[in-house]
Amino acid sequence: MKPGSEALRGLPVVGECSDDLLGRLNEASDLVRVGPDEELFREGEILQELTFLVVGQVGAVHPQPGGKQTMLDVLQPVRPLCLAATLLGLPAPAGARTFTSARLIVFPVAALQAMIRDDTALGQRLLDYSLHETQVLTQEVYALKLRSAVQRLAVYLLGRVNEAELSPARFVLPFEKRMLAARIGCSQENLSRAFAALRRIGVETQRGVVLIRDLTALRTFAAPITREGTK
Repeated sequence: MKPGSEALRGLPVVGECSDDLLGRLNEASDLVRVGPDEELFREGEILQELTFLVVGQVGAVHPQPGGKQTMLDVLQPVRPLCLAATLLGLPAPAGARTFTSARLIVFPVAALQAMIRDDTALGQRLLDYSLHETQVLTQEVYALKLRSAVQRLAVYLLGRVNEAELSPARFVLPFEKRMLAARIGCSQENLSRAFAALRRIGVETQRGVVLIRDLTALRTFAAPITREGTK
């Protein structure tokens, strides 16, 4: 099934292409629907298609002995999966498995690369998007070095709060806690300890609902640690 030009307009990189190029992209691509707990690709695989996640949640996973998998991250729409590795022809740095039912748009790599070579504007948009993704990943790496798991959880929770919202703030976590642990880069056990530590500054959780009683205190706590070990 073809996704259609309107669906393609909602994708990063290709969404602002000319009508002619969108038509070519539509002819080359497919719209795919998959159920929960479906493997999309494996770590180390050379991918022949670039996959855009349009609807649903996908986990980046790492294989463990005995067939088990470690969850590395939670991927949400709308975004391409393994963009750099796919276009460079390198092994996928992680596998991908759906958490929920998902809708995907897939492009054959060879056809997409040919269009990039033919259309300088598409190449420029791809470069801009890739540089932005690199910046985001760099910030995440630095956050792992400058903030503890408890602080990273505090930053994530603050990101769910409207800037203008006054204390107390209340919201529902968008996914279960094992997925949240992967999102902030810690184990489930460390996530439980992090929530326990945040209770001391007014963060309460019950059945996926988070209540932040003192936003100012949480923002102060979330400040990164300097190299000298002080905030």
